[in-house]
Amino acid sequence: MKVTDLALHCALRAPHAAFLPRSLKAGAFVLEGLNALATTWNFFYIYFFMQERFGFGKLHNLLLAALLGLIYTFAAMFGGRFAQRHGCFTALKIGFLGLAAALAAGSWMETLAAHLAVVILGTVAMCFTWPMLEALASEREPSDRLPHRIGLYNVIWAATAGLAYFLGGTLFQHLGKTSLYWLPL
Repeated sequence: MKVTDLALHCALRAPHAAFLPRSLKAGAFVLEGLNALATTWNFFYIYFFMQERFGFGKLHNLLLAALLGLIYTFAAMFGGRFAQRHGCFTALKIGFLGLAAALAAGSWMETLAAHLAVVILGTVAMCFTWPMLEALASEREPSDRLPHRIGLYNVIWAATAGLAYFLGGTLFQHLGKTSLYWLPL
């Protein structure tokens, strides 16, 4: 499903809460930047955390990445369908609350099983944020401006994710491994 279709479905299912006024569209881009920064920091440095905390080697981290990729594939489809039925803002609330719950829980969990549950919950919750933010950023855009809006969304996503990569190692070393959970909050 294309992003414009998701925006249209969000509007049709929840017309009172779907369209952002142009003056608030910048907020969707800001939320996307913060979302990309936090999720990149958490989901890409989880492998260093698992290595340090639980002794994960390359194979275990590869299996974790494959598991999260599989979950992500289906959760992204489910998140988009949920937004079509219940509205983008409802999906965003669930996504951000789920991410916050996963991050908060992860900072005090001790066992491997608990950390795996936290990262799985975070992966599912993330799939309730990014498709909806992209839909909100592109809704009601005329066809000549739509590629620009999608491009801007992707530049913001890539730039803030790149910032998380750039700063992540230093932050992880200086703030400690549990910063993986509390810093994105």
